[in-house]
Amino acid sequence: MIPQDTFIPEVVFIGRSNIGKSSLINGLVNRNGLVKTSSKPGHTRLMNFFKIGDRLSLVDMPGYGFKSRDEWGDMILDYFQHRSNLKRIYILVDPSHGLKDSDKQIMGMLDKSGLSYQVVLTKADKLSKTKLKAAKTEIEAELARDAICCFPQLLAISSKQKHGLDELRATILKAAQLST
Repeated sequence: MIPQDTFIPEVVFIGRSNIGKSSLINGLVNRNGLVKTSSKPGHTRLMNFFKIGDRLSLVDMPGYGFKSRDEWGDMILDYFQHRSNLKRIYILVDPSHGLKDSDKQIMGMLDKSGLSYQVVLTKADKLSKTKLKAAKTEIEAELARDAICCFPQLLAISSKQKHGLDELRATILKAAQLST
């Protein structure tokens, strides 16, 4: 159930199943176990709201792609288009796989709706620095060519090694207009 529209800024994390959305939120708040994680894809079936104090909400969405059409129904699309306190949508992408068709479809839908989003590369620790740089360059070129509403800064993070989380926190605070 979606909480009543509030004035608290919300940022949303979306991506394919098993991309690391729950681990990322745990890493951002530095609290293992806040969001339940699973090695099985499709564990998150509903939108989950995590209120951080009384200043921000982080929203964990069900994964999209294979077998997730039911979870990505009208409720989620309606939320994106009508939530006045939605400040940014973060699309999580595995750099070892690049942008998949399902990622591009979601970006196209967000572009058509004029919704601000930013791409975050997860599981950056699983690639060498050279391969990560090459993947990042390729994805950046694709976004520059095709994405309309994408925030230009591409971030690479590792929830496991805590790499890139401070940068992501800073972009969240800025998007939510909470930075000083």
